[in-house]
Amino acid sequence: MQDSTATKDPSAVSLVEIKSGFESGKIVTEISRAEIARLVAQGRIVVLKGALAPRLVMEFRRAVSRWGKNSDPFPHGKSPTTEPEINYHRIDDGVIQSSLPHLFHQFGFGNHGRLEGELGTPAVVISQAMLDLQNGIAGTNLDFSIRGCRLKVLHYPAGGGYLQQHAHPLEPQRVGLILGGAKVGEDLRTGGTFFLTPFGDVDTGACHDIGDIILFRYDLPHGVSAVDADKKLDWSSDAGKWSIVLELRETHARSRAD
Repeated sequence: MQDSTATKDPSAVSLVEIKSGFESGKIVTEISRAEIARLVAQGRIVVLKGALAPRLVMEFRRAVSRWGKNSDPFPHGKSPTTEPEINYHRIDDGVIQSSLPHLFHQFGFGNHGRLEGELGTPAVVISQAMLDLQNGIAGTNLDFSIRGCRLKVLHYPAGGGYLQQHAHPLEPQRVGLILGGAKVGEDLRTGGTFFLTPFGDVDTGACHDIGDIILFRYDLPHGVSAVDADKKLDWSSDAGKWSIVLELRETHARSRAD
């Protein structure tokens, strides 16, 4: 890892950027995980800069996109939770009303161990690194199972992709992770994940680049503002914001819109 670029006085800010890297299958940071956990518990937004290599994340993103274009979408009117071990994708274009309004293409990997080749290899590397970080920061013991987590990829398309402000229960996940999968300034210009914190509102659009991971206290209100709303919406394009998250199944249904 290079010399420190962490914020010199984290107690004075609502957003803290921390230099990070990837070694021996794990995400490493220039300050301890215990200190990061303390900052997150206070309600500060922590961005781990360079947590994963942009090339790895981009390869995974492109493989996900190709997989989606070559496989049938999961039908609307039925919840993917009824088939917990499937790998699926679906475009949510806002036509069907949701308790949590949104506009995105979702990819859910209920069993990413079944994925192969160009999709399976990076999926395993990324998901295991994120799970290790999750458990290390939050003090949880989550796993990938039909009662545990699944890997989720969300593509908010240029032309207005968004997610309404909402909040999750703090327990049992405690900490949320969002891995950036889009290059700021190339894949998107405007729009990003925002948070309402005890220290003021935070917009991570400009600082959350590909390979960076956002950590936040899971009960903080947050959402995604409209992505490049001035452009024409094109679901066949990969332009826009890409987020990679760990979705704890029992928490998913308990999110509430603000």
